[in-house]
Amino acid sequence: MNIDVAFTPLEVQALSTKVCIVVDVIRATSSLTVIMSRKPRNVIITSTVQKAVKHSSQQAVHPLLCGERGGLPPEGFDHGNSPREYAEADLAGRNLVFTSSNGARAVADVSIAPHVLLGSFLNASFVVEEAIQLAWRDNLDILIVCAGRQEKFAIDDAYCAGYLISLLTGRISADQAFTLGDGGQGALGIYGYFRDPKKLFSSCGSGEEVIQIGLEEDIAFLLEIDQFQTVPSLNHPHQTTTPWGFFLLP
Repeated sequence: MNIDVAFTPLEVQALSTKVCIVVDVIRATSSLTVIMSRKPRNVIITSTVQKAVKHSSQQAVHPLLCGERGGLPPEGFDHGNSPREYAEADLAGRNLVFTSSNGARAVADVSIAPHVLLGSFLNASFVVEEAIQLAWRDNLDILIVCAGRQEKFAIDDAYCAGYLISLLTGRISADQAFTLGDGGQGALGIYGYFRDPKKLFSSCGSGEEVIQIGLEEDIAFLLEIDQFQTVPSLNHPHQTTTPWGFFLLP
């Protein structure tokens, strides 16, 4: 098994052999982890606001429109992209359509992989365990894909990826061989270098944007480790749907 990190979706290759863990820690994959814990009936992710609105308008019962552009919910949306916003939201049995600036695009970019999971600090141990089980079962490699920011490197995603790498390598037993790619080693180094994640996240580009729109408390919330057992996973048409599965709107 090869374990590695792609710091942007543009670096990804050979998806057919990968279990992908997409990380957009500030904030899409954190928010979707919380959303799934609220037991919605159906969640659809799409990369554009226009597709989200069009899909909603075509449904007999309009789904909740959720997500952001510039950090805030677009006009007419029911919810934004704050993980705290969903922690107590009544989503049971509801249909949702979700879009975001970076995370939704990253999911679309890796959607042909056999397994696409969403990772964050909030579900770190659980997403790592799921990825390991799928990789051993199907003889696949594990690739953590950082969503990045505006298609560029984002230190917050890289830091979270490094933490997930530390969990992955620590959970593989001594009799199970694996290799750690250059990206994985780099992410591990980033995670080991920064000692104050809240300070790091508050000063990075995505964190500064969150603070500017008055949602600074999101940063402390999304840094809480293993608060949710939910592991959002992309449902492919040929696969059996899972309790925490979501669909991608092309």
